[in-house]
Amino acid sequence: MKPLNVYPIEDFLEKVRIAVKTGQKNLSLTQKEYTDLANSLAIVMTRLSGTLDSSAQNKEPDIIQIKMDGGKF
Repeated sequence: MKPLNVYPIEDFLEKVRIAVKTGQKNLSLTQKEYTDLANSLAIVMTRLSGTLDSSAQNKEPDIIQIKMDGGKF
């Protein structure tokens, strides 16, 4: 499995942080930036979904054992 390229996500979050700090009302992205961001998010979400699905299939049901003792009177 190839390593994730999260640079576009990090770049976007940095732009948002700067926009919030400076009070900008709009945030502009170039076509390359929003395409890279969409691709990175799609890959991250696909891998996350696959990981969650595989862990759900491999999970064995929990066995709960309860022992009751009436104590001594």
